[in-house]
Amino acid sequence: MNRYVVEISALLYVECLHDEDTLNSNLVSQLEELAASSEHLLEYEIISHPLPGEQDEPPSHRRDRASIA
Repeated sequence: MNRYVVEISALLYVECLHDEDTLNSNLVSQLEELAASSEHLLEYEIISHPLPGEQDEPPSHRRDRASIA
């Protein structure tokens, strides 16, 4: 079996209904899944930056049915 230490760097744009803490926890869970266990996840850092004003506005891909008619 081959063994590797893999370093991943990514910048993601995420749209979700979760708050910042829940989003970060979900991302850590996905990293642990990718690493096969939390023991294999040697180090990580997740920093989320909320976009200004986005929390109060409805997502742009939703429309009210009344306005469609």
